[in-house]
Amino acid sequence: MFQSEKNMTFVMLLVPLVWALSGVSAKYLSFYISEDEVVVYRFFLSVVSTLPLLIWMKIPIRISLKNFVICILLAFFLIGNYRTYFMGMQRGAVGLGAALVTVLIPIFVYIMMIFSKKSKPILKDWFALTIGAIGVALMLDLEQMNLDRLVSGGNIYFVLAALTYAMFTVAASYMRNIHVLTINFYVCLIGFLIDWNLSYDSNELFKLAGMDYIFWINILFVSVIAGTAITVVYYTGLRIIGSKKSSAFSILTPFFAIALGAIFFGEMITINNAIGIVMAVMALAVLNDLKIKNMIPFR
Repeated sequence: MFQSEKNMTFVMLLVPLVWALSGVSAKYLSFYISEDEVVVYRFFLSVVSTLPLLIWMKIPIRISLKNFVICILLAFFLIGNYRTYFMGMQRGAVGLGAALVTVLIPIFVYIMMIFSKKSKPILKDWFALTIGAIGVALMLDLEQMNLDRLVSGGNIYFVLAALTYAMFTVAASYMRNIHVLTINFYVCLIGFLIDWNLSYDSNELFKLAGMDYIFWINILFVSVIAGTAITVVYYTGLRIIGSKKSSAFSILTPFFAIALGAIFFGEMITINNAIGIVMAVMALAVLNDLKIKNMIPFR
């Protein structure tokens, strides 16, 4: 089924939908657990779900010393991403937050690529970055917001989540001769060991016995479905329909996120927010033509 370009194009619609739904799941999880717990559980479940896939798909688990060192760095970036994204969801709006992170990641990546001299910007890219910056400012309501509101509303955490994931993306681009699922396995394993030892209280394990089905559905969704399974789908899509078509689907994520925020939590956005989202997505469409590689969707 997945070998057909037509069928794969339809299946790829699941990618932005699942990414947007992961924000809904994170919001529900914020009613149950803290950021210390969600990071540990996500990493653990991702490791457990990735290992059988590595065995079934006969993907080598061997890793070079250079790639392993990069995986350690990636684990710290992903810990930062998970924590700040979750903290944003605790305080802010699901739809606007997920949309903000989605549009900021490629903008941050491109800026980092300029400074690392991996990309030489042309006029249309500068124009796209300018439009994107204005769009993000409108999404954040910066004209009427101070630092206290940025923190209390969760937006500062969404910005940090996008920044740490952009750093993750750029660092991952230096890895060679390794499958994305192998990267996922090692990064999540290392992240689990780091967070378990540095910030997790083992007594919290006893709380799991009393969790209801809503908790379990959402923790499994963000870890196994939005983490491991959608990674396989996305990279299968890259192979079958190509990077340009596959990356185009990410543009749908902000719109799915806004719709899901309204459906699940009755969230509303302002006219400024709506204009900002459209402007940022336009910028994202232009920057996607740059064919930025190794944007690994662990979200």
